[in-house]
Amino acid sequence: MRAGYVRVSTREQDEGNALEQQTARVEKAGAALIFSDVESGRSDKRKEFNKMLAMCKLGKITEVVITRIDRLARSVITIHRTLVALEEYKVKLIVLDAPVDTTSPFGWFSVNQMAGLAEFESRLLSERIKHGLNYFREQKKASPRPPFGYRRVDEKYAPNMTLHESGKTHWAIASEIIDHFLSGNATLRSTAKYVLDTYGISWTAAGLRYWMTNPVLQGDTVYNMHGNLNNPQAWEIHECTHQALILKAKYKVILKKLEDNKTKYSYGNNKNSNKEPLPLIGQIICGDCKYKCFCLNRKWKTYRVRCKKHENLGDLFCKNRVSTYLEDIISAVDISLVERYEDIQKYTLANLSSSREDDPELIARQEQLKSLRLLPQNPIIQNAIEQTLLEIQVLKQREVVAKQVSTELVKVLTTCFDDIGYWNELSWPDKQAIYKELVNYVKVLNGEILEIKLLV
Repeated sequence: MRAGYVRVSTREQDEGNALEQQTARVEKAGAALIFSDVESGRSDKRKEFNKMLAMCKLGKITEVVITRIDRLARSVITIHRTLVALEEYKVKLIVLDAPVDTTSPFGWFSVNQMAGLAEFESRLLSERIKHGLNYFREQKKASPRPPFGYRRVDEKYAPNMTLHESGKTHWAIASEIIDHFLSGNATLRSTAKYVLDTYGISWTAAGLRYWMTNPVLQGDTVYNMHGNLNNPQAWEIHECTHQALILKAKYKVILKKLEDNKTKYSYGNNKNSNKEPLPLIGQIICGDCKYKCFCLNRKWKTYRVRCKKHENLGDLFCKNRVSTYLEDIISAVDISLVERYEDIQKYTLANLSSSREDDPELIARQEQLKSLRLLPQNPIIQNAIEQTLLEIQVLKQREVVAKQVSTELVKVLTTCFDDIGYWNELSWPDKQAIYKELVNYVKVLNGEILEIKLLV
């Protein structure tokens, strides 16, 4: 099968219809299947590119069509590695703008020369961008995406005096958000809910925290925050460049309250030394929005699991309204682990106690595969071969799992679940450590336990 690969960077996509042009050209060249990426050619983690190589390896693709060699990659090493892989998989590469035979020495040399030029051009572009960013910073220009409450005027930060539908300016709303957080017993979650209910502006608790601690709100221009939100030491800050929303003194009060709230309102984490940690915290997720849940302890020491997103933003963003009792979740997990222990024990004993080195079921599948490969090939026979290969792989994997469980996990499972009375007497800190080893996640929704995913 002839396949096509097309790629543009995000910048190229913004400039025009380069992706559509490439697609039209490779389609015209006879590509029946087209893989498309919108990502830098210097990245080796392009999803569609790697998917194409995987299909080449399986023999499902015999020819790959590209418009230019730099569409394949912008790195000499990546292009060279790709050419070697395609040659190994016996896949022909067709370059529309530079027809060469990559199987010949001259063609190989020509393609690698073009690869060097592609990387040279990419490095020149990176250098120009770097110089442009340095000039941008030297001029103390505002980010194209200013934080809430600000807008860009003459490439500088300025108060956003445009009116919100409530009749207040965005600048006034931003100031009100800060004052609300600093009042009484307000938390990040309650403040986010207040903003949503009052102004219809959606914020997560983490997003609100990052906004309040942004130096721009203190009248400073900051660079290099992207990717370093939790690493202020890496920020480049230019002080007193515009009107501040938060004075330095108020900023210190915000930081102190945020620090105090880490322990005061840390539901379920119980960071106070006189409280024991709760089991499964961080392993329970919402069955509606897939957000992590937290544990809320009210009175009578009843622990109830709630969805963080529903608590912050309400029914509009998550339908998980009803709490699930932590004790019910723990009970269901224990039952699942007991059942899993019994299954593993039976399977391990049945498979490892046998003196036979070969599994009869595996031998039968291997003989079936040999017979299928001798038949005339057609789509039906090919599907049967692929299904048989999958069944063989599953049987082999079961054998590996059985051996691993017998040596690594059966001891843990036996200790805890062979005598359920012993397990019930364990403290919650001990259970928490064991759950981390044996449980992947628990999915809950409106008081019900939807799924328990184990690691064994």
